[in-house]
Amino acid sequence: MILMLGMALGVAALGMTIVLMRFGQVSQTEPDTQVTETPGAVSETLSENDTVDVYARVDVLPGVPSVAPQTPWLKLDASTTLTRIGVGSCLGQNQPQPVWDSILRLEPRPQLFMMMGDGVYGDIKSADAKELIQAYRDQSVRPELARARQEMPFLATWDDHDYGGNDKGADFEHKETAAKLFHDFWQMKPERPQDQGIYYARTYGVEGKRVQIIMLDTRSFRSDLRKKTNSFKYWGRYEPIGDPDRTMLGKAQWAWLEEQLQEAADVRLIVTSVQLLAGGHGFERWGNLPLERERFFQLIDDTGARGVILLSGDRHNGALYQIELKNGQRLPEMTSSSLNRSYGPSKDAPTPERLSRMYNQENFGILDIDWRLRRISLTLKDIGGEMLDSLTVKFSDLGID
Repeated sequence: MILMLGMALGVAALGMTIVLMRFGQVSQTEPDTQVTETPGAVSETLSENDTVDVYARVDVLPGVPSVAPQTPWLKLDASTTLTRIGVGSCLGQNQPQPVWDSILRLEPRPQLFMMMGDGVYGDIKSADAKELIQAYRDQSVRPELARARQEMPFLATWDDHDYGGNDKGADFEHKETAAKLFHDFWQMKPERPQDQGIYYARTYGVEGKRVQIIMLDTRSFRSDLRKKTNSFKYWGRYEPIGDPDRTMLGKAQWAWLEEQLQEAADVRLIVTSVQLLAGGHGFERWGNLPLERERFFQLIDDTGARGVILLSGDRHNGALYQIELKNGQRLPEMTSSSLNRSYGPSKDAPTPERLSRMYNQENFGILDIDWRLRRISLTLKDIGGEMLDSLTVKFSDLGID
């Protein structure tokens, strides 16, 4: 049973900052970690545009108490001018998470962190989804993540392991349960019935400095993939199939995305849990459904969307990619993975869209927007915060006037 948090919040304006006071937080334990708070006040300095909320903790499923962390969390005010955003994916709940200390030490610190999928590893093997429930419970008491969530606002989408099944797509029978757990843990209000996808968008900043963030759902509607045959030359499990009846996003999400790309924005950050540009491998990617990938490129052209940057995770490797669209607009992608679950070196072929090496050690990404010099930098950093690689694009390269 989850212990209910007893706390009092004191928020006071101090010049250009707000101070959050937390009192008497209940200690919790996790198999290899103990979190203990000494009763008394702990102060944290927040941006003037941040707001503090307390989550209404209710049963997430019948008879299943909330899996959300028992701490207040930050919401970013819509008027905030974004200049630095952190991104990452693949965060194991039972492994140490030193990467958060590196992220919080950055100067300046990211104003927002976006989790791009696999926020837990809880593949469902039983009808009661106990594996995914326990994964979220374990993640909710990780002290490193708890601190990060109290000092930075977060947005999140899912990938297969918080969806509940390795490489699963539209036919996964537990996706509604997984959606309820996802929304509860990340303390997000569902925008539609929870069996109809978790995609959503947020816009921050004023006219001329407006950043639109589009969080895609590449799980709930994705058609089956074709298993790799001996004729496919790259390593991995799958190969492309040019079937017009197979989809990545589904009819409703495609229509929604078209509407979003016509909303007013200067920079558009599109988060897709699986890679969109990358070739050279046969693991999950948009290239397995090449007609859907081309449809995405065509939609950017048809809607006149400018300033589009792709952000992805999933691969347990980080890398930088870029292509040029038919209209001459550049389309970059930063893949950042993983935060604490590194695998062996990649065997991806060096295809033309990849600009960097593949970095298989723990990493995170930083996106910096320089509104004065009108350029955007995409930087991969290692677990200690040191730069691995970087790509800088001018606003004009992205079609921004």
